[in-house]
Amino acid sequence: MAQSTTLSSAGFSVPIILDPKLKTTTVQLTVASGTTAGSSLTFIQFTLDDPTTTPAPTISWAPLSSSVTSSGLDTSAGGGLIYTVLSPLGGLRLGSSGTVSGTITLKSLQSITG
Repeated sequence: MAQSTTLSSAGFSVPIILDPKLKTTTVQLTVASGTTAGSSLTFIQFTLDDPTTTPAPTISWAPLSSSVTSSGLDTSAGGGLIYTVLSPLGGLRLGSSGTVSGTITLKSLQSITG
């Protein structure tokens, strides 16, 4: 079952907690029709730490993707990106360096194969 988190303002979304024992994670970023982020950058971050056992202040987050602006996606009909990561991950989250008008959604689906 896919897990999801959304971002509608500057800062970070609630993290998606993943099972670090599973090998493959597919990540989908979608931008709702009419969403704008102005000149802000939206990005996806991952952690290899297990958020269920690692204390929150010591979790290390790193960029999964290069920065994406909503203007770089087709927001008139909604837009999106997809990534497949072939190694275990502990968690994912969305971030934005500025205001977001609308909703950006991050979904993830994990698989044992890969």
